[in-house]
Amino acid sequence: MQLKLRFILLLFGLLLAALSNYLIVADADQFKWLICTMILFGVPHGALDLYIEGKNIHSTEQKDRSILLKYLLNILAYALLWYISPLIALCFFIIITAFHFGEIDWIGKSDSWVHKGAYFIMGLSWIVYFLSVNVHSALKIFVYLGSSNVSEQQWVNLASEVSPVALFIMILLHVLFIIKANYFYHQSSHAWMAIIQLLVLLFICHYSSLWIGFGFYFGLWHSLLSFDKIRTSFSMPDTIGSWTHLLKQALPFSLMAWVGMLFVMFMFYNSQNATSLVSLLFITLSVLTLPHLQVFTKLKMGQVVSKD
Repeated sequence: MQLKLRFILLLFGLLLAALSNYLIVADADQFKWLICTMILFGVPHGALDLYIEGKNIHSTEQKDRSILLKYLLNILAYALLWYISPLIALCFFIIITAFHFGEIDWIGKSDSWVHKGAYFIMGLSWIVYFLSVNVHSALKIFVYLGSSNVSEQQWVNLASEVSPVALFIMILLHVLFIIKANYFYHQSSHAWMAIIQLLVLLFICHYSSLWIGFGFYFGLWHSLLSFDKIRTSFSMPDTIGSWTHLLKQALPFSLMAWVGMLFVMFMFYNSQNATSLVSLLFITLSVLTLPHLQVFTKLKMGQVVSKD
């Protein structure tokens, strides 16, 4: 259940949100924090996908070229969708990310489609709520991505309508989880842990800026929990050596990912619109999400088993 790691991360998130609420943090420093968390853990946790597919965390020699080819084709297909219709690509990204974030946040059973549906709805509600609450910070990116169709005021109006609905759904689901704790969790006490987790994440959402909050949620919370699931799937002990090994193994593909991301940002960066840099970073991260979701969901469902 990763309960110890979750408690540590939640405590750090509370401290981070409290500090960012009382200290004035410049936008440039917020962006540096976001970049640091993505460099250290955000991109690397996805860079292990090919090891997972190859079923060997210690060597790249057993990887079939078809795995890499399929991975790259998925990336190119999704990048093409961003080029053709940014708004559709954005909506698709929110949907697939909702499932992936939901499956990592989830500490209950994953035995049936009801369980999977529950954490998908939770993930979707959380993303919608997080973005809608921070809509004024995210506005420029949304407008840039869908500038031909959606105005700033339309985004604000939409956010004000969907945020209370998303919050209500999350509360309603957790009430259901408590009532049916034995169905949704291996231990009924985990239902209360899920409530604590939700309350802390909501606190972070409300009392930190968008980029500090997203840096924590994606760069630390999501990525470190994902790293830990990869570690346990390969039966690696919970030691500094194991974590260091994972980061070292992720380094080559992390560098490849960053080179590709920097190339795209260099080619399409609009110097007259600084927001385009953040938007391009968002897009390049999103195109890595589709193949990563496909690989990690198999890991979550126990379809990828270590040969080590």
